[in-house]
Amino acid sequence: MSGISSAIDTALSGLALFEAGINTVAENLANQSTSGYAAESVSATTVIGQPGEPGQGVSAPIITRAANAFAAGLLNAATGASQAASVQSAALTAISNALQNNGDVQTEINQFFNDVGTLAANPSSGGQRQTVLSDLQNVTGAFQSAATGIADTQAEAGTALSAGVTQANGYLAQLATINKGLQTAPDDPNLLDQQQAALNNLSGLLNINVVPQANGQIILTAGGTTLLDQTGVQALTLTNSGTAAPTVTAGNDNIPVNVSGTDGAIGGNIASYQAGIQALQALNARAAIFTQTVNIAQAQGLTSAGNQGGPLISVPAPTATAASTNTGTATAAVQISPPSQLPTDGGPFLLTYSAANGWGAIDQSSGQTYAIGPGTNLAFAGLTVAIGGAPNPGDKFLINPAPAAAANIAPATSSIADIAAADPYVASPGVLQANGSVLNSNAGTIAVGPDNVATTPATGAAVIPASYFGQDLQVTFTSPTAYNVTTSADTNTVIASGNLTNSNGTIAVAYPATSAAAGTYYQQTFTASPVAGDALTLTPGGGSSGSNASRLAALYTNSATTTDGTLQQSFVDFASTLGANAQQAQQRSTSATAQVTSATDNLQNISGVTPDQQAVILTNYQQAYQAAAQVISTAHSLFESLLQSLA
Repeated sequence: MSGISSAIDTALSGLALFEAGINTVAENLANQSTSGYAAESVSATTVIGQPGEPGQGVSAPIITRAANAFAAGLLNAATGASQAASVQSAALTAISNALQNNGDVQTEINQFFNDVGTLAANPSSGGQRQTVLSDLQNVTGAFQSAATGIADTQAEAGTALSAGVTQANGYLAQLATINKGLQTAPDDPNLLDQQQAALNNLSGLLNINVVPQANGQIILTAGGTTLLDQTGVQALTLTNSGTAAPTVTAGNDNIPVNVSGTDGAIGGNIASYQAGIQALQALNARAAIFTQTVNIAQAQGLTSAGNQGGPLISVPAPTATAASTNTGTATAAVQISPPSQLPTDGGPFLLTYSAANGWGAIDQSSGQTYAIGPGTNLAFAGLTVAIGGAPNPGDKFLINPAPAAAANIAPATSSIADIAAADPYVASPGVLQANGSVLNSNAGTIAVGPDNVATTPATGAAVIPASYFGQDLQVTFTSPTAYNVTTSADTNTVIASGNLTNSNGTIAVAYPATSAAAGTYYQQTFTASPVAGDALTLTPGGGSSGSNASRLAALYTNSATTTDGTLQQSFVDFASTLGANAQQAQQRSTSATAQVTSATDNLQNISGVTPDQQAVILTNYQQAYQAAAQVISTAHSLFESLLQSLA
C-alpha cells in the first residue's frame, strides 16, 4: 500500500508543478505587452527519499521572474533621454517657427528699410511716407506675433513641467507602497512587476538611479538627491524664480534636485522653458535696439514742417529692480545708450556693489562680467545707470534693458508728417535774404561737401552749441583761412570760429539734450578758396530734403549698428540660430528614439515573453501533466485491484 500511496504522492507533486507551469505560461501570454512585466518560469527541486526508499517527488513550485536590473536600467536611462529630447525637439521647433509666417520680423524690417530708402529719393511723396508707416505697423506686428509664439511655447513647457512633477510624485508614492508590500511578501513577482512598471513611467520623467535592496525593495535617487528609501518618499516641489527656469526640490527641506536637459520630460521641459526665456529676451533686445536706432535717426533729422523728428516707435522703458535683501538706500535709473553696444542676448544684468571694487555687473544670459567701479553714473554694455542714494556692500539690482519689448512694441505716430526725412541743415554758398532765398555774392569759391552725424566733432570743427540748433546759421570768412559762425538773424554775435585745414572746414551742430540724438553732432563739411567776406548759409532742411532718410536706410547694413554687426545680420543670425537649435534637437530626438528601441530589444531578449517559446513550454507542461495523471490513474487501478483481491 505504501508503494502505491508513495507513487500517487509523487505524481501529485508533479501535477502541482506542471499545473503551475501551465498557469505561468498563461500569465506570460496574457501580460506580454504589459509595462514592467518580466517573463515568469516555474522550477522545483527533487525531494530525495530516505536511503533505500524511492524519491518523494518534487518540492512546491517556485515562480521566478526573468528580470535583469542592468538591462532595465539601460532602458530607463534611454527612455529618460528620449523623452527629454522629444520635448525639446517640439519646443525648439515651435520657438523657431515663431519667427516664421506672421512673426517673420526679418522680412518685415527688410521691407521697412527698403521703403525708407525709396522715400529718401522722393521725400515729398505722401504715398511713400504712408508706405513707410504701414511697414512700421507690419514690423511691430511681427515682433508681437513672434513674442506671442515664444511665450506660448514657454507657457506650455511650464504647464507640462508642473504636470510632470505631479505625475512623478504619484509614481514615487506607488513605489513606496510597493516597498512596504515587499516587506511582508519578499520578491513577490506581482509586486516586482508593478515596481518595474512604475520605474518605467518615472524614468520617462526623471533620470533615476535605482539601488536594489533585500526582498526586492529599492532606494531611488535623482539628481544626486534621495527621493525614496525605507523611510518613505521625499516629494518633489516645483519652484518658480520669476526670471529664470523653474527648479525642482525634494522633501520638506527643499533639497535641490539637479535636473539637466537630458533628464526625462521634466528635464526637457525645464530646458525648453529656459530656451523660451532666452529666445524671448533676445527678441526683446532686438526690438529695443531697432526702436532706439530708428528713433535716434529720426531725432537727427527734421520733418517736412521743420521740426526735429520725434519717436516713430515705442517700447517699454528699461527697468532696475532692487533686490529684497538690499540694506542701503541706493536707487537705480537705467537707459539704453548707445543701443549699438547692448548685447543682443538682452541680459538681464545683475548689478552688484562691493566696498572694494564698487559696481560690477554680469550678463545673466551669457555670463559675461563687467567691472564698472565706483560712481553714480555707470556705463556698461550699452546701458547707462544713474545711481541715487547710498549703496551698502552686497546691494544688487536686476537690470532688464528691454522688458516685454517685443510684445509691447508699437508705432508711436500715425501721421506721415512726423517722418523726419530731411537733414537738420542745407548748406548753400552766400547770404540768407529776407525772402528766404540765399544770394551768392562770394568773390571766392565755397563748395558744399558731404554731411554726417558723429558722436565726437571732427578735429578743427567749429562746434555750435545745442541752444542754436534749428536756427539759420551763417559762416563768414574773415580771411582766406579763418571764419566765424553766427546766426543769420544776428551776424554780430560770434557763436563759434574755425580755420580751414588744407581748404577743408567742418561745422558741427550739437543736438539738443532733450532729444533722442543728444550727445551727437550734425556735421556739414565744405571746401573753400575764399576771400574775406565770403559766406556760407545753413538753413533747416525742408520737405524736398531726404538726406536723413538716406542715413536711416543705411543703418540696416551699417556694420556698427549692433554687437552682431549690422542690424540685418543680427536678425538673420537670430533666426538661423533658432532654426539650427531646432534641427539639432530633432536629430537628438531621432537618435534617442533609436537607443530606446535598442534597449527595449535587449531587455525583451532577456525578460520579454516570446509566444513561440511559450507554446513549446506549454506543450511540454501539458505532456508532463498528462504523464503524471496517467501515473495516478495507473496507481488508482492497482489500488482498486488490490481492494478487490482482499474482498
